[in-house]
Amino acid sequence: MIWNKLLWPLVLAALLAQAPARADDFDIGFLAFRGEARAREEWSPLLDSLHQALPGHRFEGHFLTQRQLDRRLAEGSLDFVVTNPAHFVLNRGQGLNWLASWLDPRFGSARESVAGSLWVRADSGITHPEQLTGRRVGAIHDQAFGGYLLVAEQLRRQGLDPARWQMQFAGYPADALLYLLRDGALSGAMLPACVLESMVAEGLVARAEFRALMVQSESPCVRSTPLYPGWSFAVVGQVDEGLLRSLTRALLDQEQDGRPLWGAPIRLDEVERLLAGWQLGPGATPPLQLLRQVLVRHWQWLAAAGLVLLALVLHHVRVSRLLRRRTRERDRLHGLIQHKEQELARARQATLLGEMATGLAHELNQPLSAIQAYAQAGELVTEEARSREAFGQISRETERGAAIIRRFRQWATQPLPGPAAFEPAALCQALCERLGPRAEAGQVRLCCDTEPGEAYGVAPAVEQILTNLLGNSLDAYRRQQRAGTLRLGLSRADGGWCYVVEDSAGGVEQGVLDALGQSLPASRVHGLGIGLLVSYRLAQRLGGRLRLENTGWGTRAELFLPEEA
Repeated sequence: MIWNKLLWPLVLAALLAQAPARADDFDIGFLAFRGEARAREEWSPLLDSLHQALPGHRFEGHFLTQRQLDRRLAEGSLDFVVTNPAHFVLNRGQGLNWLASWLDPRFGSARESVAGSLWVRADSGITHPEQLTGRRVGAIHDQAFGGYLLVAEQLRRQGLDPARWQMQFAGYPADALLYLLRDGALSGAMLPACVLESMVAEGLVARAEFRALMVQSESPCVRSTPLYPGWSFAVVGQVDEGLLRSLTRALLDQEQDGRPLWGAPIRLDEVERLLAGWQLGPGATPPLQLLRQVLVRHWQWLAAAGLVLLALVLHHVRVSRLLRRRTRERDRLHGLIQHKEQELARARQATLLGEMATGLAHELNQPLSAIQAYAQAGELVTEEARSREAFGQISRETERGAAIIRRFRQWATQPLPGPAAFEPAALCQALCERLGPRAEAGQVRLCCDTEPGEAYGVAPAVEQILTNLLGNSLDAYRRQQRAGTLRLGLSRADGGWCYVVEDSAGGVEQGVLDALGQSLPASRVHGLGIGLLVSYRLAQRLGGRLRLENTGWGTRAELFLPEEA
């Protein structure tokens, strides 16, 4: 029982597989530009004659619009198609082969069977196509061969641009365009030739209501364009060759009033040139369609090239990121090296300065101690009041000089003392008073120009800098053996105080200005050496800056210190 249940389905499947498929049913697609009912009426005699000529086969007609035909051809659900030559050329890629050409009984030639007509209302007053500029003109669609393409091509040949019209594509059936024109919804209509005559014969419209423009020579139907090749009966895909011979023979044997209805296929060069002019058909593929074809045909190579390009781009991005990262690291290391080199240079200068300060302090302490001892001894042995006062002044000055040397040594080798509030103006006034006798002795007028206010910083360091600058200027006057003016100025600046020491003692040598801040001068140049370098370093340690320049008649030293230095 089990084998019987399994055996019968297998036998039935084998029989069905060996049974011949029904190959006597064929679908023919007809372009129904006037609608399904009118196309069925027009082409039914053709279907009847095929059934009589080929009794073993059945042909079923499908009456479709152009877009419906395109869709059925793309689906592969049609075996034959009857359409105009432009539609045949546009769909040649679907495997269409031309079997016969339609011989329109009204024209009688396969080469001259299709034309287009441009109609307006008879009462519109429009006698030339140029009068339709800016008006609404109707057509079936923008690829309708018997209507829009032929009429628009004829307009272009006459130098007229149909783009200046307000085109309205109403679709199928074509009869609707004449109704819209008659009712005033359109100012003009582009139709296949003989459509108006057929509708007049059918009693649908009156001929007197319409007038044609650009009328060509006399013909059975009014036309506005030259005549082009007629419709095609084409086979779609692969069909049995014996059936094709029989079908072609049946088409060529059809007659009407003793005249044949179908002829041998003809060349469509003129139609292809027209379509190429409108960038349609295989002769003038639009750029987007051409690009699509290239992509479909060579997508494997394009994909491989895209992957290679993507890999190159990613590699470039990776290399660029690594390069930027290593560049930043190099810049950081370079900056670190420069910083360390600057610190090392400052350390060498500080070491050298400390050694010199220690030696200088040691050497100066002995004569100062001797001077102080002699002054104290003189003060003890003399009885004159003025002499005692002079010896006391000498003793106090030597003590102050020793204190300065001690501070100088401390600043060169140790951190500065803590900052405190002080009045810069009072400090400047005290300096001028203390250096006043020395200035008077050298016939130098010492001027002090200050602004009131309070600063926060290391006052002894500021005093040491100004003392060195003022002392250098007085020494310069003494060397030049000239009289002059020495000015000490004090003013508020942006974020701090500005001290200015200015003289007219002839200036300093350029070598001193170039060496300032770079290294310790090799020798003392006119009294400018260790004192000026110490002043420069002190200004830096206080967070300020010291600039020295020649003014043409003397020297100008500018010391800027922040509000809290």
